[in-house]
Amino acid sequence: MHIDENLKEHLTMANLYFLLAKKYEYVDHQKHMYYYQKHFYYADLVDKCYMQMEGQMTEPYNALPYNNYNTMH
Repeated sequence: MHIDENLKEHLTMANLYFLLAKKYEYVDHQKHMYYYQKHFYYADLVDKCYMQMEGQMTEPYNALPYNNYNTMH
């Protein structure tokens, strides 16, 4: 399977920042949050890049699907 270079780079960066976030998780809260936000940014890029490769970008991504749990009766 051929992996797009952008996807490969985003995966590498997401993994790097995840490891750094875990390193500082219980040691330095500010560094942990900084690296976690970087990880989240690159993980989101991985998702978007993968979805684009799969041709599923026809609808905007909705993180909160509609359900009946939030409706009042």
